[in-house]
Amino acid sequence: MKVADAHCDTLTKFPDNIFLSQNAHWNIEKFKKSNGLLQYFAIFTPPDLAGDSAFRFAANAIGNFHRNMISDVVLLENKSNFVNDKINILLSLEGAAPIINDISNLYTFYKLGVRAMGLTWNHRNFLADGIDTDYGLTAFGIEVIKEMEQLNMIIDVSHLNTAGFDDVVKHTNKPFIASHSNSRVMFDHKRNLHDEQISEIISRGGFIGMNFYSEFIGPKGKNLRFELLKHIEHILDIGGENIIGLGADFDGIDDTPFPDASFYPDLKKMLQLDLKLEETIIEKIMYKNLLNCTLKLID
Repeated sequence: MKVADAHCDTLTKFPDNIFLSQNAHWNIEKFKKSNGLLQYFAIFTPPDLAGDSAFRFAANAIGNFHRNMISDVVLLENKSNFVNDKINILLSLEGAAPIINDISNLYTFYKLGVRAMGLTWNHRNFLADGIDTDYGLTAFGIEVIKEMEQLNMIIDVSHLNTAGFDDVVKHTNKPFIASHSNSRVMFDHKRNLHDEQISEIISRGGFIGMNFYSEFIGPKGKNLRFELLKHIEHILDIGGENIIGLGADFDGIDDTPFPDASFYPDLKKMLQLDLKLEETIIEKIMYKNLLNCTLKLID
């Protein structure tokens, strides 16, 4: 069975060896072992960078990606680029700090191949506030998300606070994603999604990727693999069969019950044996939901 995942940080965590580092959670060898098909590569700009330094960092990361491209990989910029027997990579900005306060920068990153963007990380930028504050999108942030819809760029609400999420709902019409966020009902962490937020993503036909970070899954001392299954089961129970998938956050996390990208088949077995899900639903979780949502939104 194929695998599609909506978030890893390998591009900026291992810039000297993007695709082949043996020290990384995610590399080509490990992802192939899992029969990987689609991977979102996040461009995480360090929080101490802002303005021109944030722009330069992100642009350099994209240049590094293109310079190190290998034959096993294809950059996914629109539906026609998709190749079923290669690893399709979609570039995403994790946090909009590199956009600064200039809408032209959004077009720059679009032309460089970026097709998704999280509006913030955990701190404030010119578009929005993160989970540590209560303010929503700025007027510029609203302008950006409207422009993203025109460009067929994917809006990612992971890391966004409740007020910002509500602003995205109010000012957009298309589906959007939470690339690496779990259920707040199952574990009360501020990075997880409330049920009403999950329901909004369901109603739009968007996507939610399950995050493998232990801190977002459950309390210490629990079997976190089984705790992650509870998140999946809950989202399925409230109608998420067609929007739930994977967003492991590999190479952006330091503690996880799934050691690296070769372990997706272990999760598949748990979906079969422990949740006793039908094969068609497992396929949706493992790759089809993310693939379908991605190709729909970037087309």
